[in-house]
Amino acid sequence: MPIIGIDHVMLATGDLDAARDAFQACLGRPVRPGSRHPGWGTANAVLRFADTYLELITVFDREAARSRPAGRRLADVIDAGGGWAAPVLAAADLDGTCRALRGRGIELAAPIDGESVRPDGRRRRWRIGAHGEEFRTGRLPSMIEYLDPWPEDDPDPAELTRNGIRGLAGVEIAVADLPARTAEYAALLDTPPLTGDRSASWTLPDGRRLRLVTPGRCGDPVDVHLGRLGPGLFQVDLAVEEPERWRPALAACGLPSAGDDLVLDPARAAGARLRLVDAARPTAHAAGGARS
Repeated sequence: MPIIGIDHVMLATGDLDAARDAFQACLGRPVRPGSRHPGWGTANAVLRFADTYLELITVFDREAARSRPAGRRLADVIDAGGGWAAPVLAAADLDGTCRALRGRGIELAAPIDGESVRPDGRRRRWRIGAHGEEFRTGRLPSMIEYLDPWPEDDPDPAELTRNGIRGLAGVEIAVADLPARTAEYAALLDTPPLTGDRSASWTLPDGRRLRLVTPGRCGDPVDVHLGRLGPGLFQVDLAVEEPERWRPALAACGLPSAGDDLVLDPARAAGARLRLVDAARPTAHAAGGARS
């Protein structure tokens, strides 16, 4: 399978500083200033984990951003109040992967180069595929391949797992047409899914879960998401140690859980629906190497 897992998730926000403060307050972890992306009109901040990361991304140059389908996606999510924009998958041999996927009948944009520039001038090059209309409409996630290592020493390993937060466990993607999207994702991931009444899920090679979900009824959270942002990333599962110990802290911070699930209130988390799950679950373990 050329797609090796989830590299990171993107949350679009109109106020990067406020989003950083919200995540730091929710999770008790530093969200570090990131980079600008020349030619894309975007800038980010990053919450790092051991082998994945959560990217808070904003648009600082709307003309540049709207010149690309990916930038239009981010701008549209920001204009709708902010929230999850997309997962980004990690692919081995991105060019070959995209050629193979087009050979399977999947329409996607060919890889192009990009670059991240830190405030101190350090740079990191990458290539990104599936960044066209398939991304703008939320039909598919993008895919990334890095050409340079992370431009700094890794932080203390204790920081990467502070508060027992281990990293991304999986993503849920809201779709309106479950049969059509299931068929396309099965071709994308080159394997059939496990299916439910309103879902289709895959366990990726890195051990994380990717799950398509469709509304169960009018007005449920998936339906509300589709009405506000359209198809695309709906929820991110974050693997934590002893998740039940978070319940009092969430209540004390005004971040109530929804039923039995520990779900952060999106209104207090920069528009993000973030669920805390047990890091001991098999799908919460990642086998990939560090990427950020």
